[in-house]
Amino acid sequence: MPKTLPKILGFALVLIVIAVLAMLTLYEEDPCANLQNNVSGAVLADDEDQSAMVNRAIVERSACKERE
Repeated sequence: MPKTLPKILGFALVLIVIAVLAMLTLYEEDPCANLQNNVSGAVLADDEDQSAMVNRAIVERSACKERE
């Protein structure tokens, strides 16, 4: 009996860790919560990525304005 207790506790710990990681990764933030992050990301992006990031920021901003 004492040999199975550590195995059971280890298995339970693994299940708890998996459940916590699943909860953390499934969290979805509201994209309209902080629009300034998109603009800041576009400004700080590399030259080749900057135009795509600016377009994304504009589209998200307009989508959030329509949603309000």
